[in-house]
Amino acid sequence: MIKRYSVKKIEQIWNESNKLNVWLDVEKKVTFAWMKLNVISKNEYNLINDNAKINIERMLEIEKETRHDVVAFTRAISETLGAEKKWIHLGLTSTDIVDTAQNKLIQQSNEIVLESLNSLQNTLREKAILYKETLTMGRSHGIYGEPTSLGLKFLLWFDEIQRQIKRFSLAREQIEVVKISGSMGNYANLEFEIEEIVAQEMGLGIDNISTQVTQRDRHAFLISVFANIASTLEKIATEIRLFQRSEVQEWHEGFKPNQKGSSSMPHKKNPISSENITGLSRYLRSFTNTAFENNVLWHERDISHSSNERIIFSDVFNVLVYTLERLNETLNDLVIDEDKMLEHINCQFNVFYSQPILNYLLINCDESREEIYDFIQKCTFETMNNKIDFKQSLINNNIGKYLQNISVLDEIFNINYFIRNVEKIYNRTLNK
Repeated sequence: MIKRYSVKKIEQIWNESNKLNVWLDVEKKVTFAWMKLNVISKNEYNLINDNAKINIERMLEIEKETRHDVVAFTRAISETLGAEKKWIHLGLTSTDIVDTAQNKLIQQSNEIVLESLNSLQNTLREKAILYKETLTMGRSHGIYGEPTSLGLKFLLWFDEIQRQIKRFSLAREQIEVVKISGSMGNYANLEFEIEEIVAQEMGLGIDNISTQVTQRDRHAFLISVFANIASTLEKIATEIRLFQRSEVQEWHEGFKPNQKGSSSMPHKKNPISSENITGLSRYLRSFTNTAFENNVLWHERDISHSSNERIIFSDVFNVLVYTLERLNETLNDLVIDEDKMLEHINCQFNVFYSQPILNYLLINCDESREEIYDFIQKCTFETMNNKIDFKQSLINNNIGKYLQNISVLDEIFNINYFIRNVEKIYNRTLNK
């Protein structure tokens, strides 16, 4: 991952030193399991646990000759031991170590992802509560519709992130597993209990059935969840970008005192964070194709997945956490212009009461829907063309032929009508 988008907490997990230390931990946990089964003496296990070390430089030197990283790894750590070294890698194949360790690294990274998701969800919840009764013009197809609660936007995203967290939890359950089943996945050279002991010691689940590798549908599911999360992040970023346009200007990203928006136009304030989030979200989704193709391996295994996995897991976790944290920061610094939102509501001359009027007339008079609709539509066009209040247009066009008492219009033309059920939506969403 390039430094610009790397996250220190993730880099520390996926760097070569930590990866090899987890490999070593798996080897030690396996020797511990053999000890529990009385194959290795306690003294021999203690010697391995206390003295086995990994020297990366020595391992790389050996790998030049062996052209096999795990063989180089086991030989390098064996050089730090005495006669007890014979127990290193007993009954194992390379992927017992590599896949178990990789799944452990994924577990560690998932904890950071969860922290970032929870933090973002909390921010969205706070914004939703803050703006629950703040009116904004709702839009469909990019066109003004009816006023609505600004808070509902944040509540919608809060609820969506909550669903993403549930999906993520299921994906975690499926990927955070130990795989200690041997060369063909049939435990021929291992005792069945070894895997159970290692899983318990490492705080991981168990891969119920495997081949020489953990099946990559597990990894594909996790990355597909990340891609889904990315779609939510881009959705939020896109909304910010739309509201910051010059012709809208209802929302603005925070702009630091010495920040610059353009190299050539000093007046510019661009939604750069939201655009950055949009681009990185697209990059995140690009990992899915590779992840799904990795599930298709020859027979009990091949290594067509191995090369790309050395890259994609570090990258996907770095980019996901970076994007989550940047969006959270963007939302916390977001500037909402309530006066501009009210201005956009007022510039519609109350034409957005067309549906409440339509519904009221349908319920309270006998004319057909088609006649009433056409009458109201004619009044809305007149309202916008002549820039007169919609209520006045209705009166000018003789709405009295449908209403016995036109004073009822004063009751219908109540802006709080559009948020009358917002409290119920909040209660259902926050209390479920």
